[in-house]
Amino acid sequence: MLTHWNKILSTDCRVAKVNDKLVYPIFRVGSTSIIDSASEFYTNHEIGKLEKILVLLRNPEERFVSGLNEFCLQNKLDVNNAWQKVKEGKLIDRHFAPQYIWLLHLSKFYRGAVVLLPFEHITKLTHLHKREVVPSRIQVKPLERFVDMDRELMNMVGQTVMLRQLVKGYKDVLS
Repeated sequence: MLTHWNKILSTDCRVAKVNDKLVYPIFRVGSTSIIDSASEFYTNHEIGKLEKILVLLRNPEERFVSGLNEFCLQNKLDVNNAWQKVKEGKLIDRHFAPQYIWLLHLSKFYRGAVVLLPFEHITKLTHLHKREVVPSRIQVKPLERFVDMDRELMNMVGQTVMLRQLVKGYKDVLS
């Protein structure tokens, strides 16, 4: 499964400094608000020198639906047609890629501690909410291969873990 994610894993990796916190922004988990609230950014190899990065995690099923809808909105695609292409393995994008894939991407440059926090923690980082009006979403069935790993991650919310160990522990599941 990892070969499908090469396009995503080869993009630049960024960590934002919001107030005095280091936050790894994940698409559809408040990333726009985090990025717009940031005073500094660390990219790729600069990230390796950082300590204790906060990672917000969102309910995987909600995020998949939201991400697919956002991708379709941005690309003027029909949600149900796009969902079928995702189901067939013909379409992937960072908006609905598993949050685990985002952590795998971060692990290319960072091996230290991450604090896994619920999406709702964003209100403690920023009061900026970039999208006051959210377009209505077409409901689709979340695809298991996009949400199953993230369900496991959700069990770790509230914990501080070494990213290297977290990624290593789950990597075999994706092979």
